[in-house]
Amino acid sequence: MPESSTEPNQPTGLKRDTIGWFSIFLMVITTNGPLTSMGGGVPASITLGNGIGLPGSYVIVCVVYLLFAVGFCAMSPYVENGGAFYAYITKGLGTIPGVGGACIAVLSYVTMLLACYAMLGHFMSVAFSSFGVGVPWWVCAGAAAVAAHLFCVRGIEFSGRLLLILMLSEVGVILAADLLELLRASHGQHPLSLLPFAPRAVFTQGFGPSLIFVVASFMGFETAAIYSQEAHEAQRSVPLAMYVSIAFIGVLYAGSIWLMLNHFGMADAVGVAANDPGGMWLSMFSVLAGHTAAKIGSVLVMTSLFAAVLSFTNVVARYWHALAVRGLVWRALSRTHLRHQSPHVASAATMVISVSLILLCAKAGLSPMLQVLPWASVPSAVGVLACQALAAIAVVVFFRRNRTGVSLWRALVAPAFSAILLLFFLWEMIVHVELLSGLSAGLSYAMAVSVLLAGVLASSYAADLRRRSPKRYAQLSDLVSLR
Repeated sequence: MPESSTEPNQPTGLKRDTIGWFSIFLMVITTNGPLTSMGGGVPASITLGNGIGLPGSYVIVCVVYLLFAVGFCAMSPYVENGGAFYAYITKGLGTIPGVGGACIAVLSYVTMLLACYAMLGHFMSVAFSSFGVGVPWWVCAGAAAVAAHLFCVRGIEFSGRLLLILMLSEVGVILAADLLELLRASHGQHPLSLLPFAPRAVFTQGFGPSLIFVVASFMGFETAAIYSQEAHEAQRSVPLAMYVSIAFIGVLYAGSIWLMLNHFGMADAVGVAANDPGGMWLSMFSVLAGHTAAKIGSVLVMTSLFAAVLSFTNVVARYWHALAVRGLVWRALSRTHLRHQSPHVASAATMVISVSLILLCAKAGLSPMLQVLPWASVPSAVGVLACQALAAIAVVVFFRRNRTGVSLWRALVAPAFSAILLLFFLWEMIVHVELLSGLSAGLSYAMAVSVLLAGVLASSYAADLRRRSPKRYAQLSDLVSLR
């Protein structure tokens, strides 16, 4: 990896005391794109997973991630770094696994960005077509990548304000549909069934496959740690944002899916999801709020996707920045904007990578929804889950080595249980990866393992660096040493 340095007068520090826990919470939630998931991912989960038992799967995964957050947040006061997975894994397991985790995390978020751009480009292209204007999906996606970079350069405060507007609109529409369904049920048109939370509905043969989609819906909550250097009272703001975001995601999805299943009826919901996955939620919203409201909802799906790419752009740029400060990647990526103190060079690099991948997919003639989206989702989902499991293990090892006064529950029990369960989720995701990719078993497994193999290669690089340049190797972990 490059060793070039930045010029002496180039700033590399991010703007301090810029955002509070609520802004971090918004950044986290928007990476999930709740409206996009309700409009497309959830119906696929119902069809390919455990059917009407899907809300119960969300409750279970939510509890596991809350356990994960207990240990992760207990360790946060001892990590003064915006590298998130890199910092935690390095501190708990050592520099070599930390470098591997950093590689997996960056590749995962970059491929997730590509998946989001494919969806956004598709929906934008369809929207233009409705007005008689033909614009290829990759042109729309490329323009969105440029816009996300420009917003990222303006700084985290600007992004936070924009995301607040987009998030209020997105979540507001989902909650409006939920409220209308509750009112419909309260008027006696049909009783609400609790069957989706019953063990016999949840723990079916489709429970394992359902975890693929449910875990992906929580993806991004750990990015709260990325903003630790820019947060007010980071030791309070980051844990609070993480806990609230996990609980919010779990309650929102479990509750909204439960109401949607009740809307269509337990006997018919799975059939509706299979026959019209892209229109299931919008169909319900149209019945409840009218055709015009449904059109507004379809527009908000696009703003939801843009909010997701903006949030992920901020995440990836800050990852590049944190790694560049340590010399793991090109040091020029550590430069920050003179006025906004944002990682503008890292953001530009993220934009170039995204646009290049979009153009490569277009050149290959890939379908944005049938090929780019599922294929990019595989390494991103597997990679992030692998990093979460490594981070949970790192928490246990860290507190076993360092007596800090943290309770046994926070230092060992909660993170150990979460590590075991996350490894189980990872196994289930890899075993059923064909459901995500739509490819043959061999190609699907190769796609899933590719991101893990990249992490192994990065760890090998770190091990070689320890031998060749001990001084530079030591610099990789000095920022996350025990205080």
